[in-house]
Amino acid sequence: METFLQTSFENVRSNKRTNILHRVLLDDVLNVNPTWAEYDWKFEYKLPVDGFGGTFDLDIAGFVNGELKVAILAKAMNSNIAKNIKNYANTTIGEAARLMYAPDVDLEKVLFISILPRLAPRFKKSGEVEGFDNLLSYKSRTNVAPVLVKQYDNKVQAIDLMFDIRDATQKKTKDDFGAIIIENLDELVIV
Repeated sequence: METFLQTSFENVRSNKRTNILHRVLLDDVLNVNPTWAEYDWKFEYKLPVDGFGGTFDLDIAGFVNGELKVAILAKAMNSNIAKNIKNYANTTIGEAARLMYAPDVDLEKVLFISILPRLAPRFKKSGEVEGFDNLLSYKSRTNVAPVLVKQYDNKVQAIDLMFDIRDATQKKTKDDFGAIIIENLDELVIV
């Protein structure tokens, strides 16, 4: 994961970046829960019918005998995060319902995994650093985990893997974040 994060500010909308994230994240998930290694895993799986009657695109999907058992939704956010923090929370609650109430699907686990810096830069359109958001503070005021536990016990879990960017506040432009040094990456814990 650290290797992926070192260049995560580059090509942020690229399919290649997304594909690498999904592979690295699945490796980490399987290291934490090796019993899932026997599942059949697919990337970018489209659930034909969700709980709202539409389709649903899953980042990573685990199957047993052709039946969906584990859904993983991943986000690797790195800048301008705080302004959308409530939207991310609302999306998580809604997507959990879409998955948990999907017809003919008996999920063992739904994981919403966000990978984000503790101190996230905010960039101007020019690429200059405008300031930094302390995401620990923002996330403490927008914690969806207790809501998900009340709604779904531990079947649905929101996980924030936070990390530090060495010398983040010394960087002045987006280009300065092209190759970063990652420190203190949180350990992935699945309950």
